[in-house]
Order: sequence, then structure tokens, then C-alpha cells
Amino acid sequence: MQNRMSIWGLGIPKFTIVRFRLRIFRATLGFALFGLSMGGILLSCSRPLEPVSRVEFLLGTTCGITVYGVKDTKILDSAFQRVREIENRMSVNIETSEVSEINRNAGIKPVPVSDETFRVISEGLRFSTLSKGAFDIAVGRLVSLWGIGTDHARLPNLAEIKEALSFIDYRKVELSEGNRTVFVKEKGIALDLGAIAKGWAADEAARVLRERGVKHAIIDFGGNILVIGSHPEGRPWRIGIQNPETTRGSYLAIVPGTDLSVVTSGTYERFFTGPDGVKYHHLLDTKTGYPIRNGLDSVTVIAKQSIQADGLSTTLFALGREEGLKLAESLSGVEAIFVTEDRKVYLTSGIRKTFELKNPEFQVMP
Repeated sequence: MQNRMSIWGLGIPKFTIVRFRLRIFRATLGFALFGLSMGGILLSCSRPLEPVSRVEFLLGTTCGITVYGVKDTKILDSAFQRVREIENRMSVNIETSEVSEINRNAGIKPVPVSDETFRVISEGLRFSTLSKGAFDIAVGRLVSLWGIGTDHARLPNLAEIKEALSFIDYRKVELSEGNRTVFVKEKGIALDLGAIAKGWAADEAARVLRERGVKHAIIDFGGNILVIGSHPEGRPWRIGIQNPETTRGSYLAIVPGTDLSVVTSGTYERFFTGPDGVKYHHLLDTKTGYPIRNGLDSVTVIAKQSIQADGLSTTLFALGREEGLKLAESLSGVEAIFVTEDRKVYLTSGIRKTFELKNPEFQVMP
């Protein structure tokens, strides 16, 4: 449903300010502040192990990896190469990608794909089914129409939106596990994996690093945070949840974490102001064709796998607070934080004991 390809801040030791298309990375020495565009901040008061860091522009966003206790920067080469492979297979902005090939052959023929593209599409269809289409990976036509987060963002007219809505239906995506093929059964329907591919890329980058002996690391792919191991001091990382009403680096709460991923979907991530003076964010409603308006400002998901946190953050936001909370509570190993426009915070039961509210302007609801 979304193509969350943007970031506003990632604190990296030894960096001051680096700019990528107006995206700003900030760093401080002694007190490392790692900012998430999706809603998180990693807080640390000391650095017992010297970090190695790198930032590259991939998957349509800025991707950063910081590894602790490793001196050879070449260890990052393999991780970023793995991300490039995923981008080349799954980006709708690359004409030769497998997803672009699937979309070109919609209504024509099944397309053979790699095992990982097949898996990511399968996961996308699972979330689409769980949400009964509130999250729909066949939303490509609508995402392209709005262009939010690109240089051609605009307010479509009603006729254009109605037409795009007629080409959204995950049920018309057919998978053949034996042949490893994907077939979009109706011409004009287009897949978009922007709401889930970064999660898979973060998981794969983490796998590569772990295989090379990395025990402490932070991966930030456009705000999809994944931490490997614990903080180098042996305690959990402290992950800040972004205040959706303020600029990057301002957090409303902290949650501890070890070997997990944190992803937030929010109305503040990417948006534009239309000619009517209205703010239009990038989380699109598959029923109305317009940005979702359900009283939520953000939804944060915490899970072991980033692909799960990535897909669920969009899914839960689309479902709304009540239905989203029900779904999150039903899933093993998943916690969620819902922040509403009236500054109320709703939590799943498993995170209540460790959740630390830091902003008195917000209220945790019973």
C-alpha cells in the first residue's frame, strides 16, 4: 500500500551532516543518536567498541549500516551487494526487475522469478489476505498515480482515482510454487513491493553480517531499523519512538530491544500539500483511493523479522486502531504501538511493561 522510500535521520559516529536529496543524517559524538524516519531513535551513552559505518542510496532511499567491533570495512561490501541484488529484482523503478517484468506481463502470461522474489510476494499476499485487502500489494497503479515522495506528486482527479481503484485486487495474483512463477491475471494491475521489500532487504543484510561473525550492529534502511545482538556494553539497545508531531530526533517513548526490528508507518513520513491546502500523506486507502483518514498518526511494529514488521506496520495502520490492535494481539512475537491524532497511545499487552513514555503531552491508554 505504500512505498516508504524516505529517511530524515540516521546518527552515525564520525559523521556530521551528509545530504541525499534533502534527507539529512545527523550524528553526535559521545552520545550517539540514531534517528528513524519511520519512528525510532537508538540511544547510547558510550561506545566501548569502535564502529564501522557506511551509507548508500539504495531501494529508493538512504540505507545505513553501523557495525561494532569490526575493523575491516570490507565486511560491509557483501551486505550492500546483497541489498543491490534485491533492489535489482524487486524495484518497480528498474525496468529489468522481476517485478517490472511481472507487471508488463499482467493478463498475458506467468513470469518465472527468483526464490526470494517469490517469497516476498507470498508474504505480501499473506498480509493482503490478513487485512482483507486493506493492505494490497497490487496497489501499484494507485501509488504511481499519486507519486507521493517523488518529484511528480500531485492530486489526481476523481475519475483517475476511480480508474486506479478498479485495478487493485491482490486476489488476481496467482502463484505457482512448483514453477516459481507469478501471474497477474488482469492487464493493468500492477504489483508494488515498497511496503515490504525493505524489510526483506534488512533481514538479508543482517543474515550476511551474522554469517561473517558480526555480533553488534544497527541497520537503518529508510527508517526500517534492525538491531543485531545487544548493545556492545551487553545491555539491550534503547529504541526511541518518533513523536509524529515534530521533526526528526524528537521521541515520545523508548522501548528496549535485542535482535529485533522496529518499523513505523506514519502520516508524517512522506506527504505533500495539494493546491487545496490539504496535506496528503503516502498511506493510501485501497477503498477510497485517497490517503487513509482514520485518526491515527502512526503505528510502530516490533518483531524479530523486519519483513514482518515492515508489512504489518502498513497493514495495522490501514486497519485502524481497533481492528489493528486485534490483529496484532493475535500474532505471536509481534508488538505494536498506535499513536492517535489526539495524542493517545495504545499498546499491545506484551510491550506494556517495557514501554517508557517520555513525552507528557501523550497519554498511554489502559
